[in-house]
Amino acid sequence: MKQTIEFLTDKVCGKSKNIIDKPIVLTIYSHTCPDLTLVDLPGITRIPMAGSDQPDNIEQITRAMAQRYVGDPRTIILCVLPANADMTTSDGLQMARQLDPKGIRTIGVITKIDIMDKGTSAKRMIEGKDVTLRLGFIGIKNRSQQDIIDRITVKAAIEKENLYFNTHPIYSTMP
Repeated sequence: MKQTIEFLTDKVCGKSKNIIDKPIVLTIYSHTCPDLTLVDLPGITRIPMAGSDQPDNIEQITRAMAQRYVGDPRTIILCVLPANADMTTSDGLQMARQLDPKGIRTIGVITKIDIMDKGTSAKRMIEGKDVTLRLGFIGIKNRSQQDIIDRITVKAAIEKENLYFNTHPIYSTMP
């Protein structure tokens, strides 16, 4: 599956980091899963990357693309935020709140918890004390780039994530 996604991405977007407003559709069938369409959107990109084919108006393109998909009232919004940045400055969270003002379809996902500065934690973020979402926030620990290079399986990464949260002095005490 990963190779298929990479192949289709290169075919549609090219290999020079361009962002194209054209979805790559993968159909996966399973009798054990609900019918869902997953749309992985790029983040709101403000400045084109050097050496890429990204146009100067990349911010307008990515913002319009996100608004078109997230604006659909049937869409569940997974608003992904890094734990090592100030969530009150998040463009994605701002857009989610504008398009879902009652917060009935937005779930916050806090990433990079494991690379926060020593002495800090994402506890307040996860508990919704800094910004409130009706459906709340969930903290996750993704595979690192080194894990990906080392071909750590998703199953092994989930085990590492569980170990991290179950043994962390702060997160292990949270529900």
